[in-house]
Amino acid sequence: MTRYEFLKNAGFGGAALMTLLTACSKSSDLSPVATPESVDFTLDLTTSANAALKNSGGYIINSNVVVARTSQGTYVAGSHICTHEARTKVVFLNNEFYCTEHGARFTTAGVGLNSYGSAGLSVYKTELSGNSLRIYS
Repeated sequence: MTRYEFLKNAGFGGAALMTLLTACSKSSDLSPVATPESVDFTLDLTTSANAALKNSGGYIINSNVVVARTSQGTYVAGSHICTHEARTKVVFLNNEFYCTEHGARFTTAGVGLNSYGSAGLSVYKTELSGNSLRIYS
């Protein structure tokens, strides 16, 4: 059954039907954002823009990549773009990657922790050298 047939059978018609169909098409036509395949950038940990990375659980978003400091003091990086519906809503929360859109959860290795995160998450390598943190694929 199409969306049109469903709404018509539910009693919607005329202007109300057109309004609902237009609203539905606009919300589902959001252009997905592509997960960066090739990542290679370096962060200066001494700048104020990256100050959150001095604290356990702190994170920043750079080039559609979430860069975070774990509670163990290591650095991790994962895609800011959730694999559930390609929304740029992934953050770092409670020592895991978390999508604020629908609640998808991922380990720091990118493994999905619930049904919304079942497709996994792209993660990237990190390399600390002095005050420079390189994130790369």
